[in-house]
Amino acid sequence: MTLLDSGGPPINRNNARDLEEMPRFSRAVLIYNPAARKMLRARSEKLQDVLHILNSYRVNVEVVATRGPNDASSLAKKAVDSGCDLIIAAGGDGTINEVISGMAKSRVPLLVIPAGTANVLAKEIGLPKVLTKSAELIKTGKIQRISLGKVDDRYFVLMAGVGVDAGTIAAVNPRLKRWLGEGSFWIAGFKQLFQYDFPSFQLTIDGKVENATFAVISKAKNYGGPFQITFRADLFSDQFDVCLFQSRNRWRYLSYLWHVTWGKHSSLDDVKYLKARTVEVLGSSNIQVQVDGELIATLPQKFTIETDVLSLVVPRPEHS
Repeated sequence: MTLLDSGGPPINRNNARDLEEMPRFSRAVLIYNPAARKMLRARSEKLQDVLHILNSYRVNVEVVATRGPNDASSLAKKAVDSGCDLIIAAGGDGTINEVISGMAKSRVPLLVIPAGTANVLAKEIGLPKVLTKSAELIKTGKIQRISLGKVDDRYFVLMAGVGVDAGTIAAVNPRLKRWLGEGSFWIAGFKQLFQYDFPSFQLTIDGKVENATFAVISKAKNYGGPFQITFRADLFSDQFDVCLFQSRNRWRYLSYLWHVTWGKHSSLDDVKYLKARTVEVLGSSNIQVQVDGELIATLPQKFTIETDVLSLVVPRPEHS
């Protein structure tokens, strides 16, 4: 989904010990998704502009393109093993998720160039929309060590969704996504409103049992479009924010949408908002799961936090 252009949250100064000054990089690997929405238009020109910025700082950059699903993970792992001192991911949140899965637990920093449909991570950390401005963080940014969510041996940096949002992602037409961007999700979402059965599932959240028909298990405030479902979340904390929607009535979901739009959903009787480090979810194997906007599995699943696993290049805090 496409995001509104607004600044991301400031870096959490409670984790200031995890902020590192930007070193001088010498060898970087740039992994890009040639099908990413911002790469489809004047692809070579945009990529060359980014490379020009990187080369101006005397960084030797190897450029590799993804060729299919999960290719970015293997490319990132290969880059780490080759001894590079920086990985640059140019694409959407799905591509970035794959890169993170391939480089997690290493000390190699990740620089994100937001070039996809949604770019939720970019908004979360306050990256510029202009690709070359994000590339300049190689000189002006800082490095912060962060925790990641994990499910089914897959890492995620933003959020996981169980239920209707995963069903919506499954229903998105790839061709429409390429050309309509956010609009393709709205089309799929309204189809799901009438086609999805909203089955209930059970969650054990740090030992507390709850039921829901839709759950967001998140480290990020931003969800997609203008929405902030887990609006109290902090990407730089070591816990999840969990939001549960409990009704099975499809028309109630229209009310949920209105309340989420205005940030009032947590006050509803059939919406629960919790903090957690571990979430176990039991339910039908027909209920799908997404992480960072990509389908990965079905229920049952266990979601956990792993600390100190990714070095992320972020903008400097204001007035630092």
